[in-house]
Amino acid sequence: MAHGYEEESYDIPQSRGIPPVVRYLFAIGIVLIFFMGWVSVHWAHEFHVWPAADTPKIELGGTPPP
Repeated sequence: MAHGYEEESYDIPQSRGIPPVVRYLFAIGIVLIFFMGWVSVHWAHEFHVWPAADTPKIELGGTPPP
């Protein structure tokens, strides 16, 4: 014999899952993460002057070297 809430008969709502827009935005985010990683690795060698002896020397304060 059922007691209390067990006697009630009602439907339990079913989830419809993750909305398609959320899945779409998640996929775009993952692609952008890997794309930015690739850009960082690909352009890492650019815009750097090496060896350091070739870089411009800027006096930041104090007395200038002789």
